[in-house]
Amino acid sequence: MKYLVTILMLFTGFVIAPLAVADDLVVSRAVLEDLSGSLTIADVANREFTPIGPTLSRGFSDSAYWLRLHVQAPPTGSQVVLFIRQPFLNQIRLYEADAGDPNHWKTRVTGNHYAYHERDLVRNSLGFVVNMASHEATYYLRLKTASISQLSVEALEPAEAERKDDQLDLLEMFFVTSMLMLLLWAIHSYLLDRLPVVGLFAVHQAMYILFGIAITGYLAPYIPVGFPRLADLSTAIPYCVVSFTTLLFCRELFKPYLPPPKLMAGLNLFLLAFPLQLVALSLGYTAFAVILNAVLIKLMWWYFVIMACTLRKEQSPSRRVLQLFFVTISLIFTLFWFVDHSSSTATKSRLYGRQTLLANGLIIGGLFAMILNARARRLLQEAQQSAHELLLTQKTLEIERTLKEEAEAQARTDYLTGMFNRRHFIERAENETVRAFRYPRPLSLMMIDIDHFKKINDTWGHDMGDEVLRKVSYLIRNAVRDVDIVGRMGGEEFAIMLVETGLEQAMHVAQRLCATIAETTIVSQTGIRMQVTISLGVTGLHDRDINFAGLLKEADMALYGAKQSGRNRVVGSGSVLARQDGQMTGSPIVPPASPKNFV
Repeated sequence: MKYLVTILMLFTGFVIAPLAVADDLVVSRAVLEDLSGSLTIADVANREFTPIGPTLSRGFSDSAYWLRLHVQAPPTGSQVVLFIRQPFLNQIRLYEADAGDPNHWKTRVTGNHYAYHERDLVRNSLGFVVNMASHEATYYLRLKTASISQLSVEALEPAEAERKDDQLDLLEMFFVTSMLMLLLWAIHSYLLDRLPVVGLFAVHQAMYILFGIAITGYLAPYIPVGFPRLADLSTAIPYCVVSFTTLLFCRELFKPYLPPPKLMAGLNLFLLAFPLQLVALSLGYTAFAVILNAVLIKLMWWYFVIMACTLRKEQSPSRRVLQLFFVTISLIFTLFWFVDHSSSTATKSRLYGRQTLLANGLIIGGLFAMILNARARRLLQEAQQSAHELLLTQKTLEIERTLKEEAEAQARTDYLTGMFNRRHFIERAENETVRAFRYPRPLSLMMIDIDHFKKINDTWGHDMGDEVLRKVSYLIRNAVRDVDIVGRMGGEEFAIMLVETGLEQAMHVAQRLCATIAETTIVSQTGIRMQVTISLGVTGLHDRDINFAGLLKEADMALYGAKQSGRNRVVGSGSVLARQDGQMTGSPIVPPASPKNFV
């Protein structure tokens, strides 16, 4: 954005500093208005003319204007260039007296309605090259144009005219380059942020570049011969579209600030002028469309000032900045309007064109770009802040989710052994029992109790008891599969639900587990070494209509039987075994061949 500020300062200097002043060979200028446009050179040659300054300025007029120039010969050579500043004029006809016959007038014509390659000066500026045979000569120029009747003519030596054309080319190059930079910035910014106000600014810049090129005559080489009206439309249409896009842009710019609805509705009335201008242009009323646009420009900028002073919501840039911006631009327009209608014709000749290109284009475009850049930066900061807040929210949610999962895990897990607690084990086991009954599948339940656990606590303390519980639970988990359900039912009592496992297989698992624990030496943190045994009660579903509570009661009764039979053993449920072989069995410990190979 700093480059935009640099460009803005550079071209403000172009507005303030005039072009290099060349030696004008015109001794005097005088004008005659031809109201009907029917006077000939013979009619006006002896008429009384009104003296004027360097610039003839009459606005839009149906009249033809005759300009009489008294020109002195250059110090060296005889060629003189009648240099015309305004390239948008339709027809300028030169009359010069024939040296052989004073009553005969030689004539040539130029203007944007005539072929570019047939000009005396094949440049974007209009003009004529004359040869002076005496120290002083008189020339007549007849101006007839549908555009503004504004004519500035200087008599220059060819080298001076060439130098001035080069200066204007350089100025145009800087203008177009800088405006293109603003346009490319706007397009890039729009593609990144997709802000409608930036997109409208890009359209405004594109149309203003086209207008600037057309009004300075740089489209003249591309206008087809035989289509003079195209030359007028190439300037008038962009001129009207620029105002239309300015209205659209400013309306979008004001929206976030919540201006009064009535003032926003007033902008829509301004927008209605554009269709009217298009109709006028299509019907050939170019002057009406251009005059309407000039009036619209004078009104709309001060209307923008009123809107800027009534904004109700603070945004970035601030309301005060917008007010200062629109007041500044309105004063610039008003200043140039007064200059254009003042009596200082010398000032007019210097400032015309710069007003159109620099003040109305670069200054306004640069300020618009700075406003949009400030808004884009604010939106970027808000987006970054939102992204940061979103990241914090996600992290907070992740922490909360982790804490929730940990809380849920703690709610269903025994803190000492890491197994499911009694409540969650029963919940899971009940669901598995329902599933096994619905889809007839084998299912077994095993109750486990550590033998003489109270004696361990009383003899070696609760720390040793906790170590025994941890070690036994570890061995139990290692003895079963991941799909099986394991839980601590309380104290030294554990339970295992063997999924899709029949009673016979469950008995083998229980026997191996019983043998494994009996053979394992448990070492406490203080170095105490001991061995413990367990008693196990086993039952199974075995095609019976029984719920989990019934299975749990049977397994508990079988565990009681193991305790009564001397501990360190496995006992199967009598009701199930009776269905198998007609008796309750207390199984002695059989060393396992493979602790987990039971499926």
